Amino acid sequence: MLNFRKLKQDFSSSILKEGRDFFDNSKVVSAKLLHLDNKTIRVSGRVLGQYENYYESEIEIDRAECETIDSNCDCPYNYDCQHIAALIFFLEQNLDQIMVAYSKETDLEDIAEEHDLDEKEKEQFLEKFKEAEDKESQRQEEHFQKQILQEYVSASEMLADSPFFRSEEKRFVERAEFALIFSYPKKQTSAIEIQVVLRLPYRSKPLHVPNLRKFFEALRYQETIFMGGKKFAFSLSSFDQEQHEIMRMIMDTTFFPENVSSEKALRIGYLNREFFGMILAREFELAEQSLSKGGFSHHEDDFPTLPGVFEESLESPLRFAIAPALFRFALEYIPPPTSKILINPKLLVDGKELTLEDIRLFKCAKPGLLHEGVYFRFPAQINRLHLQNLESIRDMTIPEPLFGSFVENAMPELSQFAEVSNRDALTGFVTLPFVGDVKAICDLSYLNGELEATIHFDYDGIRVPAAKSQLSYDDLNAFSSSEGVLARNLVEEKEILEDLFQDFLYGSEQGIYISKSDKKIVEFMTDTIPRNKERVQFNCPQNLLDQFIYDKTEFKLHLSHIDKVNAYEIQLTVSGALKGIKLDQLWECIASKKAFIELEKPKAKSKKNEGSKISKILVLDLERAAGIVQVFDELGIITLEDGKLERPLWSLASIDSSQFEGLPVTFSISKQLIEIRKQMVGEKKLAASPIPKEINATLRSYQTEGVKWLERLRMMYLGGILADDMGLGKTLQAIVALSQMHKKKKGCALIVCPTSLLYNWKEECSKFNPKLQVVVVDGIPSNRKKLIQQIGNCDAFVTSYTLLQKDIEHYKTINFSYVILDEAQHIKNRGTRNARSVKMVRAEHRLILSGTPIENSLDELWSLFDFLMPGFLSTYERFVEKYIRVSGEKQKKNLEYLKRKVAPFIMRRMKNDVLKDLPPVSENIYHCQLSDVQQELYRSYAESARNELSKLVERDGFDRVQIHVLATLTRLKQICCHPAIFAKEKPEVGDSAKYEMLQELLQTLMEGGHKTVIFSQYTRMLQIMREDLEQRGIRFLYLDGSSKNRLELVKQFNEDSSIYVFLVSLKAGGTGLNLIGADTVIHYDMWWNPAVESQATDRVHRIGQKKSVSAYKLITLGTIEEKIAEMQNRKKGLVKKVISCDDEAISKLTWEDVLELLQT
Repeated sequence: MLNFRKLKQDFSSSILKEGRDFFDNSKVVSAKLLHLDNKTIRVSGRVLGQYENYYESEIEIDRAECETIDSNCDCPYNYDCQHIAALIFFLEQNLDQIMVAYSKETDLEDIAEEHDLDEKEKEQFLEKFKEAEDKESQRQEEHFQKQILQEYVSASEMLADSPFFRSEEKRFVERAEFALIFSYPKKQTSAIEIQVVLRLPYRSKPLHVPNLRKFFEALRYQETIFMGGKKFAFSLSSFDQEQHEIMRMIMDTTFFPENVSSEKALRIGYLNREFFGMILAREFELAEQSLSKGGFSHHEDDFPTLPGVFEESLESPLRFAIAPALFRFALEYIPPPTSKILINPKLLVDGKELTLEDIRLFKCAKPGLLHEGVYFRFPAQINRLHLQNLESIRDMTIPEPLFGSFVENAMPELSQFAEVSNRDALTGFVTLPFVGDVKAICDLSYLNGELEATIHFDYDGIRVPAAKSQLSYDDLNAFSSSEGVLARNLVEEKEILEDLFQDFLYGSEQGIYISKSDKKIVEFMTDTIPRNKERVQFNCPQNLLDQFIYDKTEFKLHLSHIDKVNAYEIQLTVSGALKGIKLDQLWECIASKKAFIELEKPKAKSKKNEGSKISKILVLDLERAAGIVQVFDELGIITLEDGKLERPLWSLASIDSSQFEGLPVTFSISKQLIEIRKQMVGEKKLAASPIPKEINATLRSYQTEGVKWLERLRMMYLGGILADDMGLGKTLQAIVALSQMHKKKKGCALIVCPTSLLYNWKEECSKFNPKLQVVVVDGIPSNRKKLIQQIGNCDAFVTSYTLLQKDIEHYKTINFSYVILDEAQHIKNRGTRNARSVKMVRAEHRLILSGTPIENSLDELWSLFDFLMPGFLSTYERFVEKYIRVSGEKQKKNLEYLKRKVAPFIMRRMKNDVLKDLPPVSENIYHCQLSDVQQELYRSYAESARNELSKLVERDGFDRVQIHVLATLTRLKQICCHPAIFAKEKPEVGDSAKYEMLQELLQTLMEGGHKTVIFSQYTRMLQIMREDLEQRGIRFLYLDGSSKNRLELVKQFNEDSSIYVFLVSLKAGGTGLNLIGADTVIHYDMWWNPAVESQATDRVHRIGQKKSVSAYKLITLGTIEEKIAEMQNRKKGLVKKVISCDDEAISKLTWEDVLELLQT
């Protein structure tokens, strides 16, 4: 219809090019036909400009002549612009589409009549639109077909290639050896070219890797690759151990140029010289090890070949030398009048003396060199830094003023690394060592917030500037005299400069070191100067000195009694610069080793502080401050200021006058407080109340002592942990304490325990003191609320940790007389809802009952005392800093102190110590091998799990995959118990060797008349036992977390002699049960924490037991269970660490521990 080539001739070539770019980049947003008749056509368009703005463009064209009649655009160029040009390109491609759109929006018949067209003209006019519609229809059909073809090709490729749509490919991982062919470039700065050649066991000819980048990708991701017309599957495990390591190094360090396509270029990768040097060094180490075993053939001249490394081709294997390359420094002396020393470094290689030009050096972490196809290593004392400046050393001339420095200082050091030849050349002059210490004089100036420093060195009156630009000829000659040339200690001078001026700017022309950083200036004054004051004389201007105050604070501390039974008074007097400083500030300084505190910003300028920008700085003696902080933190002092402070009595427990020795503290304490402290720590006895007559039990002597201890704590408003061994009657002692308080009408107590022990507590209270009104707060929320509101009608509430969380809004408004936490390990993690909830309860007295106050980590103790006496063990962060993050002797000393500190508030007695008449526990360990089914399942799962976890740890880090680790280890433990637990299948006879061992053991025990409790953490395993016992007709009882009638089950088992077996879930029945009717305990599976297993055993081995108790552990050999047993032995010392200070504290599992557990 239109001759667009002719239309484009109206535009300049540059405008036309810009218009084409606009069109190609889809910047013509829309176009619309405005008018069309047999003579003209007018079109408008919207074009996106260069700056994301839109331009409206319009063009009118003479259809007959194909010329532009008129055009306009609202851009600055107005017409014949790039936007009009873009519109023309758009019309050239889309005019038919625009015309079709126009015909649908308008009535063409009306347009024809409007222009008064005759029949022929009208026919021609309508025909143009018909042609356009046909062309557009054809174009759309072609576009549709093309789109379908593209979609077909794309989808077919995806359906054929994606692993989502194809069965998993069975891959046989090839075994192979590889050879590395390298080409050393002529330019010293260029990278080294490498190629890889594979040797396959079934192929006589070597296989050159045709595309090295793709080969490395296939190796890394264990994918298949086509080479030489065949598909291969390789991984790093395709190579032996040594080649595996080398290939990993090559893969990780090789780089590839972009956009290469030639067959030759695709074969090649590139290595940085340092990385290539490291690969050769490792190859050398491996080859040397193999050579010592007689595993190598020797090449001519007795140089063994370096396996798998070739230069240029497979016909040129690289060889290596056993003897290292050595340095030889040849000296040459040029006599007066020039008087100079020249040094020429050379290398001794295989008996030959070589220059630097003769060799190829690798200046890497394990340096070496190549010479004539042989690789040489340097001795161990030579590192990469020795090789950095060899050319500069060779080109260096040493003038006479430095003869002393070279001969007296440098030569002895040089002799440690190299042979020095031609020493006789240096007999033509005399040198003098400088025997004193090098002194430095540092002149400082401070103006407008900038610190400037210049420095000189002093050699017994010979002063030489440190700045090379400030050196004069006279400065050099000062070191020469008639006696000889004095040695200047250049190494020590450099060390001083580096120590003083790290991060300073350096003005080389003036030789001035400059710092504009307030932080750096303060660090210089508070750390750098004190550290260097012995060897550097600092000349500080007064305006700088005025900014710094050096701490010499003195304290007076007096502790006195007041008219409160649970508190005392601290009177503190502070004399010095620390007055008003918060203890937290000092803690932060000590922890970060920051030896200063900013006191105040400078005030308005005066002559005194002219040019000052930094704050007033208090300079600390951190060692002195640390002692002050430790003591004052124990006392709960927050701010170092004059005044009086009331503190709870418990903070007095760990304070005595010896702690203040060596500190700037004058300490005194009233006589009354001294007596109170003696009572607190048990050095002085208190009159004890009698055991209430209502108690239906005869207390043993140790229980009576426990009750007295609890009363002493209450009298002094102290909290405590009754940590007696399982079965020693902690519950009875607590009930006696409640009864004593009941007689004094002290109000309602609150007992918090695990859900499984709720009604056990009520039963025990009814048994030992029926007069105690105990209410179990249980049931639906509305019922619990009503029970809590009846507080005036009872002596004690009993609720669970879970229900306390839900009802805390009701409980926290009540002032209880006593809060007792049973099995308080439930609050060992300070951040849990259990811990947060119990700490919101208000009470006059607090008590914890726990046979295992610390199960896994020392920070559990902090959480317990944070409930009992908040602040007693300081903040959590300070506790961790002092007792957990330290190690060695400091940790041992700190733990001894912690033991003394908590001792008055923890009472722990062991069965062996207090119950001489209690029958002993006989501990037995039965071992078995895995069955064939278990062995195969265990091995395959452990291997796959180890590989999978390794990938997760490498990607996300060990800390972020803990849940995967736990799940994996749990699955391995399940396999040890029974494959049916792991696979959730029906158990088959013979599948589990451990279960068969259990059946034999149980049969023997029943024949001997023994009643047995079997613990397992897996209810599925207990279910298997249950079904088996039912089939065999053996009477038994079963208890897990869903059991509602716990006490009835326990009573039935203890009293019915015909029931031989009690199956118990470890979590549900490991605490709170009295199973003295049994005399045997079997732990079917292993628990991580030995304390949990001990608690379970103590359900049987407790007060009232008359028979000897046997405890059995069933362990499968060569599995995770055996390794858990080893870990348990390492864990058992943790409680003793704080209670009796023995073995090492427990640490959490590390990734190395997990790998050890996964070994098969």
